[in-house]
Amino acid sequence: MSRFEMRALEVHSNLVWNFDHLRRALDFMGEQGMNTLVLHRNDIVDLIVYPGVFFGASRESRNIFERYQQIYQKLYKYTPTRRSGPYQRRDYLQRVFEVAERRGIEVIFENKELYFPDVLLELYPELVQGGTTCPNQPLWWDFLKTKYTELFQEFPRLKGIITAPGTGESRVAISSNRCECELCQQATPRDWYISVLDSMYQPIKAAERTLAVRDFVFDKKAQTELAAAFAALPADVVISLKNTPHDYYPTFPDNPRIGDVGTHRQWIEFDTMGQYFGWGVAPAIIIDDYRRRLDYAEEKGASGVIFRTDWESLDGHTVFHNFNLINLYAGAALANGSKARNTDFYRTWLKSEKFLNADATDVAIDEAASWAEKLLADSWAIVAGALYVNSCVFNDSSNYPVSLDHAWWLAEVKNSLKDWDPTKTKALETSRANVEAILAEKSEAVKTLERSLPVLETKPDALSEDAYAWIRANMTAAHLYVRGWEAVGRACILTRQALDHPDDATVTDERIEAALHALLAISGEIRLHEKQSDLHFVAYVAMGWERLEVLHADLQKQLSGSRTDN
Repeated sequence: MSRFEMRALEVHSNLVWNFDHLRRALDFMGEQGMNTLVLHRNDIVDLIVYPGVFFGASRESRNIFERYQQIYQKLYKYTPTRRSGPYQRRDYLQRVFEVAERRGIEVIFENKELYFPDVLLELYPELVQGGTTCPNQPLWWDFLKTKYTELFQEFPRLKGIITAPGTGESRVAISSNRCECELCQQATPRDWYISVLDSMYQPIKAAERTLAVRDFVFDKKAQTELAAAFAALPADVVISLKNTPHDYYPTFPDNPRIGDVGTHRQWIEFDTMGQYFGWGVAPAIIIDDYRRRLDYAEEKGASGVIFRTDWESLDGHTVFHNFNLINLYAGAALANGSKARNTDFYRTWLKSEKFLNADATDVAIDEAASWAEKLLADSWAIVAGALYVNSCVFNDSSNYPVSLDHAWWLAEVKNSLKDWDPTKTKALETSRANVEAILAEKSEAVKTLERSLPVLETKPDALSEDAYAWIRANMTAAHLYVRGWEAVGRACILTRQALDHPDDATVTDERIEAALHALLAISGEIRLHEKQSDLHFVAYVAMGWERLEVLHADLQKQLSGSRTDN
């Protein structure tokens, strides 16, 4: 018996619009016992709904073509590039629904609200007050009701909507509101959340479908404001929660909202691709983390889980391209109640991805699975030691930081761990002991990876030559990438220490210069590797030698300024 009623795979990037990719994802889901496809784009609803009423179509129109019949000339006048796009994408998604339905898979859309087409501001100028878009104009509530009414007329098979009103990633959000009109002066964040969600809930409820609300926020204050609105939501609204607070950082504690949503059903969200843990360029197999967090979700009463497979800002890449696909195989199985060993998930990966010779025996396949597990068993420890500093997020969505201030902003402001774990308040302090601990953490990440590399010297009999070559090439890239992180960590923490303690005689110029030289040297190695190899483009995006050069220049400038001041 499955542990969770809903077991979902989420597509978040522009691969939503790639039919071949969605067909592959649906095949995977059917084989692995997943039952819900989540199509996540911030503007997905706005790309398939005009809405016609706001361009002059009758509210009695039954579908997009009856609306288009009435408004095509106005669309062409005001927004010609949107004239045919919505009905083309609508027909595309109808085909996706048909393919999913054959496999017994339901479809949910996920977005962020408020979202709207640009032309709306021209047609309804009252939406702009004092030069900025006003989130509290009453017209928004009619817009939302109309948009979702038309959406469910077009897609009666759509299971529901997951929305995030608390993030500033939508086009209008109370969390980033800059309007100072009278309405905004009087409204509270709770009032706004309730207005948005009620305007969505009414047409979704009328269609007998499900509204799920995410607590995706960027700090504790916003989470508390949004949680205040949860209490006012109807009982059948689902609360969807990331497994960790703020975002998918495996070093963070469990999201404190899990189990704290009243009587609402809960869905818990996981990342498999690794927005913040290496994109699979440096493999990060987090099966043990999934085991614990899925147990916790079940204990706290969750009825659904969602596994994200890509990221909206990295189009063309997906977990299906790299080692981290093992995470998805494991997550799907564990959500179904599997008690399998970790080795079994490596075996499933090798077999399902056709990495094995056709004549491989079961014994040989078991040996190959054990070989893969030995190679990758410490991968998460490596990434945690490289891309994080004392558990703090030091990476820019797995990219290297571009300045010293950028690195500290990522770790202490944008992705602050101390907001959720007070013991980490001094995680980045530059005391001598803490600096040495951070340097040791960076070195150990590289050493751990290098201890695993000798496994590559012998190919398992069951593994195909092509698969073996692919694994070796990608582990070479991972080694460069992690060494880049060691150089970044060393150069940044030593520079910060020098700036914080200009009179400390133990902070030597020689040590800092060696770190800066190593940073520039690894940049050169990565640049040479890029010219000589032919990996998937994302490897070179992640390794980013230009980012390392820009960081190097910033650190030199910071140090030069400090020396001049003294």
